[in-house]
Amino acid sequence: MTQIQKPESEAKIAAMFDRVAPRYDLLNRLLSARQDQRWRKRLTAMVPYRPGGKFLDVATGTGDVMLSVARVHNEYGSFVGVDISGEMLALAEAKTRLAGMRPPAQFLKLSAQSLQFPDASFDCLSIAFGLRNVVQREQALSEFHRVLAPGGVLLILEFFLPRGGILARLFQFYFHNLLPLIGGLLSDREAYRYLPKSVGSFYPLEGLRTALYDTGFTVETVESFLFGACRLVKANKL
Repeated sequence: MTQIQKPESEAKIAAMFDRVAPRYDLLNRLLSARQDQRWRKRLTAMVPYRPGGKFLDVATGTGDVMLSVARVHNEYGSFVGVDISGEMLALAEAKTRLAGMRPPAQFLKLSAQSLQFPDASFDCLSIAFGLRNVVQREQALSEFHRVLAPGGVLLILEFFLPRGGILARLFQFYFHNLLPLIGGLLSDREAYRYLPKSVGSFYPLEGLRTALYDTGFTVETVESFLFGACRLVKANKL
């Protein structure tokens, strides 16, 4: 039976990510066997070419997506990262500064549900492994649509319940048993119990398609990794 746990409040989610921030990057590499880097490269490849454009990374965490995009798309004029975890943002600022990112990124403590930017501010918006932790997901999708310019691109990288089959069942065993064990030994036990369970409360792929369409997006492409357990969705603002 799939274990399910919904995000209860932004305050609790923010506190959880504050706790895991110091070892977050280490555990991402370890627990994904460095596949997280491959997935971010695919996301980066889907970012549209926009000279002087503006890029927004929601739930930016420690800034890995921001750095990946900035290295490839130096034609963009500005990069902004937002997150509800102050500890994550502090690490992101330090990491991008150390990398000499140009132009320097701007980091703000903001909720995906309330992006305090004017309408049509950005050409591309990404959210990697963050949407399932948003309490009011439809409100967040509405905000994404609002702050994107006409023809803007939304990129969602997220975990989903995998398709059936023996390999999918093996992944499920790893995801719900070994991952919390390793994460608990090296970081915060409750956080790494919550994260796999949160996938069960997330949209199925068709549910996400419908939610995006209802918000004013059209899905252009979907790429699948890990037997369907991880997907990269590219949607365009209508």
